[in-house]
Amino acid sequence: MKDPVMRSVRPRMALPGSIAAGADDLSVHFEGLANPTRLAIVELLAQVAEIRVSELARLCQVSQPRMSWHLRILRKAKIIQTRSAGREVFCRLDRDGIRAAQQCFEDILLARVTRHAAVAPSINHAIT
Repeated sequence: MKDPVMRSVRPRMALPGSIAAGADDLSVHFEGLANPTRLAIVELLAQVAEIRVSELARLCQVSQPRMSWHLRILRKAKIIQTRSAGREVFCRLDRDGIRAAQQCFEDILLARVTRHAAVAPSINHAIT
């Protein structure tokens, strides 16, 4: 018989669209940027073509395991890419992934503006 204190607890489910759920959409991209350390990583990577992960961790003043965690999130969000060379791991911005997310976001904004412009004349006509 199980001890009532040791009852099984269902694991927490990831929210739809979250990085944990492995979604591949714009919300994942922005979730990847939603942290000051990850923004600092992006700023540093924007200044160089490529950098060692160990150097990036030193510059951001975070431990190697914590840096690896942040980089995993940025990789899933298609903001960075990594490559291994022997025992060293290098990372760089995924400029194509970033560009695709920017285009997707721009499409959303333009669709909203276009839809609003189409609705606005009918609203003005109904008021007059």
